[in-house]
Amino acid sequence: MGSIKLIRTAKAGYLILAALFCAMGIAMLASPDSSAQMLGWGSGVALAAFGIVRIIGFFSRDSYCLAFQNDPALGALAIALGMVLIFRRGVAANTLCLVLGVEMVTDNLLKIQTALEARRFGLNTWWLMLALAVSTAAVGALLIACPFQETRAMIQAAGAALLSQGVLSFCVALSAIKITPRRRLDAVA
Repeated sequence: MGSIKLIRTAKAGYLILAALFCAMGIAMLASPDSSAQMLGWGSGVALAAFGIVRIIGFFSRDSYCLAFQNDPALGALAIALGMVLIFRRGVAANTLCLVLGVEMVTDNLLKIQTALEARRFGLNTWWLMLALAVSTAAVGALLIACPFQETRAMIQAAGAALLSQGVLSFCVALSAIKITPRRRLDAVA
């Protein structure tokens, strides 16, 4: 697969999964009484797929090299955590919160670094990436602490976290993944 095709595949996958995270987050917020097991399985599939897209993205070498810079490790973590949610039967809401929280805090601490590098790179949307990464990391930390007593509140918190992660992923994909045909780069150099 050519480099441009690989970048397009990674960017499209990133956008599709961002939409999936948003949809799952909205569903969890709107219907927290749904089965925690089904939501855990769905979250696991989304995390594992996101991990695969991240690894593909790392090897794509987009022009900015910002969005996928830490993704072999983060992709592997997302796949592993996704597998925990997929294969652990009867996942409890607190396990779902813990797994999502760990992935989100880890990912968003590195996205804060990406936003700061985007600033140095001259991207105008760096501040939006930074604000979204900080707020999403805070939501992830809340999920890890899981101060909620009832399952309904835990599911809603996980939904808010997924929605936040989806919005951040849209922002990163649209502003930090640059597809530039090779011949344009050669002509500039």
